[in-house]
Amino acid sequence: MKILHIILLLSNTQGLDSIFDQSNAFYTDGKYQMAIDGYKDILNSGFESAELYYNLGNAFYKLNNIPESNFFYEKARSISPTDEDILINLSFAQNLRIDKIEKLPVTQTQNLKINILNLLSEKGWSVLLIILAWIACVSFVLYLSVNNSGNKRIFFTQFIIMMIGLIVVFTINYEKKKFNNEKFAIIYDKEIEVWSEPNKISELKFLLHEGTKVKQVDTIQDWVNIQLENGTLGWIQSSSIKILD
Repeated sequence: MKILHIILLLSNTQGLDSIFDQSNAFYTDGKYQMAIDGYKDILNSGFESAELYYNLGNAFYKLNNIPESNFFYEKARSISPTDEDILINLSFAQNLRIDKIEKLPVTQTQNLKINILNLLSEKGWSVLLIILAWIACVSFVLYLSVNNSGNKRIFFTQFIIMMIGLIVVFTINYEKKKFNNEKFAIIYDKEIEVWSEPNKISELKFLLHEGTKVKQVDTIQDWVNIQLENGTLGWIQSSSIKILD
C-alpha cells in the first residue's frame, strides 16, 4: 500500500509539472488567461510555491488586473520575502494602484528586526530550532560520557553555545509566528467607502481603490476594521477584500 501511495504521489507530481510547463508555454505565447487557468489548477490540487504565485502575479499583471497581480505577488513574497524578482514585480504592481499611501517611518532597530525575521520562513526557523536542540542534547550526552577533561570542556562549551542559540532562535521564531499571525488583505472592489464606524450612518472618512493592501485589525459581522500603511484606521465591508492567508 505504501509503494502504491508513493507511485500515485509521484505520478500526480509529474502531472502537475506538465501542467506548470504548459502554463508557462501559454504565458510565453501571450495566452495569459490560459496560463492562469493552469496555474490555478495546480493551486486547487493543494500545491503552492513562491514561483507559482509569482507566475500568477505576472500573468494577471499582463492582463492589467490590479488586485489579482498585487494579491499573488504578495503571496509569493510571504513564501520568499527576499526574492528580488518578486519584490521588483510587486513594486510594479503597486504602481498601478490609484491609492498612493506613504508608509510610517521605520527605525533602524525595526528594520533590523524585520530583516532578521525574513532571513528564514516560519518553517525554516522552526527547523533550525529543532536542529539546535538536537545538537545541544548530543553535546550534553557526550559531555557526560567522555572522561578526558579537555573533551569535556569542548562539549560543555558547545552545549552552552547551542543553548544560547536555542534561546535566540526560539525568540525569533516566536516573533515570526506573531508577525505571520497578522492578517493583511487586498482590496478587490474598484472603489470602496471607508467609514469611522461599522455602519453607513457614521462619518465617511475617505475612499480606497482596487489593489490597495490593508491590515485587518478587527471584524464585526460583515465589517472589517482596517489599518493603512500610514496608520490610518477605518471600517469597510468584508466583501470588498481578499485575505492574504
